[in-house]
Amino acid sequence: MPVRPLVGHREPFLRAVARMADPASSEVREAVADLRETLATQRGIAMAAPQIGIPLRLFVWNLKRPRDPGGPPAKGVLVNPEILERTGSVPVVEGCLSFPGLDLSIRRPEKVTVAGFDEKGDRVVYTGSGLFARMVEHEVDHLEGILLPDRQPALSRLLSHWRRTRWEKRWEKQP
Repeated sequence: MPVRPLVGHREPFLRAVARMADPASSEVREAVADLRETLATQRGIAMAAPQIGIPLRLFVWNLKRPRDPGGPPAKGVLVNPEILERTGSVPVVEGCLSFPGLDLSIRRPEKVTVAGFDEKGDRVVYTGSGLFARMVEHEVDHLEGILLPDRQPALSRLLSHWRRTRWEKRWEKQP
């Protein structure tokens, strides 16, 4: 399967809500293969289908190693994910493959429970904390058309405007 280019952060496509997917379809199998190949070329831990131009509700992840003993797998796929429960709230500095080089201070839940389908089409439910919880929230945001800067509170957005402005100037200079 091919490595696909990332959709640019200014593309309206990233603002669209992704459509439900048939977990057993060849379309999903091909999308998962493309996502895995593309993620392997990036410095990220997860990637949602809209980031490579596929309007389906699915994402893949590779956390390199399990974070929670007995928790979710280190690598996986979620098709049609639905967050069932969020617990706590922690401040984090987060980046995004769609905004290379931009890290923003936001809040994410400490723990999430998410349901969906794996790549075999089986229903799965995972509960995880820390990096897994933040990753799930981030990728589900992509499926909803919500981008990282949208999650930054108004005061933080105002205080970090200069950082985003510098980042955008650097971005425009890149070929």
